[in-house]
Amino acid sequence: MMHNWELATGHQISVDNQGAQTVVTILHSSAGQQQRTSNSFNTGIWLLPPEMSITPTGATIKITTSTGESLIQIQGNSIQIQSNHSGEHQSTTSSSSSSSFASGMPPMPPMQMGNMPPMVMRMGNMELNMGATAQRQRFCSQCGTPVKPTDKFCANCGNKLE
Repeated sequence: MMHNWELATGHQISVDNQGAQTVVTILHSSAGQQQRTSNSFNTGIWLLPPEMSITPTGATIKITTSTGESLIQIQGNSIQIQSNHSGEHQSTTSSSSSSSFASGMPPMPPMQMGNMPPMVMRMGNMELNMGATAQRQRFCSQCGTPVKPTDKFCANCGNKLE
């Protein structure tokens, strides 16, 4: 069962027990923007509903399970767990997203670019190569004209190149 608390206007905390996992989600929203941070912890199945208390730096959520109590500390967008029992607690997932609309959908995973050919950008007589075959473009230090790697002098102003 999910439990929700509103710390301030546009700042909400949700806690859900999904089997042995406790999922904590922080939601910050303002006009036209939403930021969500979630962490999942292996706490065990809840015996009691979670208890939330406000602290000077954020909030603390107490989770009671058959193996003991766990305290989840929330400060800004940071979520950390402390436990009073012998079980190991590791954060298993963490995600943060920002969007221009509040849709309730989970964030998309990062795109995999794969094996892309080098990218070339041109503007006027300048060219920028990005990728495995990219070479550094040289320019005259006197007038800024592009020069070839083999040039000893600038073809535009005659400046000696180094």
